[in-house]
Amino acid sequence: MKILKRIAAWFNYHPSGTDILITIAFAVLALLNLYVNWGTNSALSSVLAVLLTLLVILPLIFRRRYPLGVLIFMTLAVIAFRTSAIPESSFISYALLLAFFSAGAYGQQQYRNLIRGVSAFLIIALLVYEIFYQQRGADFPTQTILYQLSVILLNVFLFAAAWWIGEVFRTREQRELELQEKTRQLEKERDENARRAVVDERVRIARELHDVVAHHVSVMGIQAGAARRILKQQPDKANDVLSQIEASSRQAVAELQRLLGFLRADNQVDDIAPQPSLQQLDSLVNQMRLTGLSVSVKIDGEKISLPPGVDLSAYRIVQEALTNTLKHAGPVHADVTIRYTGNAVELEIIDNGNTPEAEINAEKGNGRGLIGMRERVSLHGGEFFAGRIPAGGFAVKAKLPLTGWNK
Repeated sequence: MKILKRIAAWFNYHPSGTDILITIAFAVLALLNLYVNWGTNSALSSVLAVLLTLLVILPLIFRRRYPLGVLIFMTLAVIAFRTSAIPESSFISYALLLAFFSAGAYGQQQYRNLIRGVSAFLIIALLVYEIFYQQRGADFPTQTILYQLSVILLNVFLFAAAWWIGEVFRTREQRELELQEKTRQLEKERDENARRAVVDERVRIARELHDVVAHHVSVMGIQAGAARRILKQQPDKANDVLSQIEASSRQAVAELQRLLGFLRADNQVDDIAPQPSLQQLDSLVNQMRLTGLSVSVKIDGEKISLPPGVDLSAYRIVQEALTNTLKHAGPVHADVTIRYTGNAVELEIIDNGNTPEAEINAEKGNGRGLIGMRERVSLHGGEFFAGRIPAGGFAVKAKLPLTGWNK
């Protein structure tokens, strides 16, 4: 069985070699049949018979590459063969049927039915001519007539079977090609989805890293500058500021550890620290106030429990907006408004400082902080605005829908 499977596999992977072997087998058998049935004809007739036999058989080598041309050539060669008084050979008929099948299996859609129909008609017409016209006037018994009719019907059946098998083979090949194409498309989509998932995850991690690092480093930088200025004159106050820097650094490390915990295996639990949320807004505001930024908070509407993703995004937007104010405008005043509307949570962070750099970044779409805020809002299908306001200062407004969230 293994040997047969290997042979079948070789034929499948070497179609050209298979056609060469088939053609050689047909040629050898047809020539042997010609040698046995030829008799005492002249040498010239023998050469002609061999040449016509080979003309019928040899085109089978190209039956896959030029199926319609091979069928046309072999049909004409068979007609020449049968009208040259050469002894009939069943191998010639089998070779023609193989070419007929190949035309249906591999031929072009536009011409294959026409060429196969003409070929079958010519061969059947030649048989009818040989049986009823060339031997007209002879006295045939009824059995002989019935036998001749059965020969014609048998050939009709063989051509019809070769036609049908060719169509079945062609349909199967087309389905296999379609399945292969679908498989390639699915693999491509799978790879694209995997690539997109990796990119999305990288963007998410980069956004979290930026929010964590940018906020705490900015706060620590401002606090360090303040400590340096008052270190000699007010050492006690400078010591308090340094304690705040230490606390900010510890908080930054804790949040970074929490974030890096996301990169663990799925079966591991990230229990380092809870996700930031609006529940920690007071702590954030107090931290910003210690840096010199005056912050007031206003809550509109009844507080509701937010989905974790929305809660984290809302906290990060407020955090980043206040960090940008501190970084670009200095210790000015900022108003934070959180509005619960039932189907959304709206955020407004407005400062009264002169923030040209932030304005330029907002208008041009630059700045990783603004990009991160915009991405967070887009992730939830919300609305986002960042830019100057007529009264002066800079505003960040975000609306995070709660659609589909069961409170």
